[in-house]
Amino acid sequence: MRYSRILVNFVLISLLWATYAAHAQDGGRFDPALQPEFQQDIAAFPDIPQITITASLTITDQQATINGNMQVLYTNLSPDALSEIVFRLYPNYPSYGGQATVNNVLVNGITVTPELDSTASIVTVPLPTPLLPSEQAMVTMDFASTVFAEQTVLYAQYSYLGGNLALPNFFPLLSVYETGVGWWRNAAHPQGDAVYSTTANFDVTLTAPAKWVLITSGTRIESTENTDQTRTHHYVAPLMRDFALMASTQYETVSGEQDGIAIDVHYFSGGDEAANTTLRFAEDAVRIFNAHFGEYPFTELDVVETRTVAGGIEYPGLVVVQSESWKAQDLYLEIVTVHEVAHQWWYSLVGNDQTRDPWLDESLAQYSTTLYFGEVYGPDFQQGFFDSYADSWRNFSAENGDRVIGLTPSDYEDGAYFSFVYAKGPLFFKFLADTYGQDALIQGLNDYFMAYRYQIATPNALQTVLEASLGQELDKWFLEWVGQSN
Repeated sequence: MRYSRILVNFVLISLLWATYAAHAQDGGRFDPALQPEFQQDIAAFPDIPQITITASLTITDQQATINGNMQVLYTNLSPDALSEIVFRLYPNYPSYGGQATVNNVLVNGITVTPELDSTASIVTVPLPTPLLPSEQAMVTMDFASTVFAEQTVLYAQYSYLGGNLALPNFFPLLSVYETGVGWWRNAAHPQGDAVYSTTANFDVTLTAPAKWVLITSGTRIESTENTDQTRTHHYVAPLMRDFALMASTQYETVSGEQDGIAIDVHYFSGGDEAANTTLRFAEDAVRIFNAHFGEYPFTELDVVETRTVAGGIEYPGLVVVQSESWKAQDLYLEIVTVHEVAHQWWYSLVGNDQTRDPWLDESLAQYSTTLYFGEVYGPDFQQGFFDSYADSWRNFSAENGDRVIGLTPSDYEDGAYFSFVYAKGPLFFKFLADTYGQDALIQGLNDYFMAYRYQIATPNALQTVLEASLGQELDKWFLEWVGQSN
């Protein structure tokens, strides 16, 4: 027993030293973006992609363009030898409506010629030599991304409308490699979310006209005014699956705090009342989701008013809410804000392939929203949401037939996507709560969050964690509701 304790202590000391050494080697540059108790999480994921971007934003009345350079240190975490690395140019999607190019691509200093698919949205970078398991490659490239003024495409998530820039995915975003499957190359985006990405550490330097207010994922650690009426901003965004950018000359900000997290609401001039209301919604949502699912590890969360025509859209560390919802200042504004904040747990921190399994984050964010309303307004108010979901699902099904919730967005025709993923989906979680107890389900979701934070989860992963937590076999229910099981 004495020897065992000595050995355990030695192992613990070695692990702590390795953690400290990794943190010291990084210089702690990402610390400002993480709450103190989560800063060591960087060392726990030493081999995730390290992405460094230096870019400049130029803006005219007709268009806005970001020109930049990107460096990606990529570690092969799969058991496969890789012959290529794949990036995505989302502005070239028809549903984005912009333009993006790459050039001067190098791998470990060697010039290579990338291959673009027919959509110009998939960039395949060949490797001079195969990248073996655990080996690293440094990929560098120049890029340019353009958005055109007053053009609304699909949700206007990538847009330049009314003097407001929404520029998510403005850089070549690393795709996801799945063992036994290969690089993710899906380019269909009829509805729902377009992006599937893995957790990375982002270090981003952006130069933009000084009068423009920039809102991004992560935390700004430095800002310098230049002599040419521009300002250079330096951001760090560790352990995030993407890096989003919003910008406007009209933004004002109201700030609050919850559980040590700075919550900033950025809104267009004149929207003070709605901004303060939205801040309260966001603070309450963070408080409730922290208590139920596990703590939000970042130092800040931004809620941003934009011209999107979707109710809201989620990004890591940042959510957007459409101006029309902002003006309404009614229950819909609260629903949208809370739903998008819930995505910080289900999409950002626990990742999934939103293009293949949208229910895994959307249905769960919807169910989480009902938990918020139950906490804030009581169980009767919460039940009202479930009743409205049931009506939406059953009314659609009565005319068009029932579906399971585990289909891809492309498998749902108009109206079906909402009726099944957003309405029937949360009812699946309510069914589990009614069957096994809401507190037991919440504990299971907490276990799921802790097991897959910063990682990619699948429906099988959720089922496995819930079965272990609930002590129940759930094949029957997953087959009935989702259409698949372990």
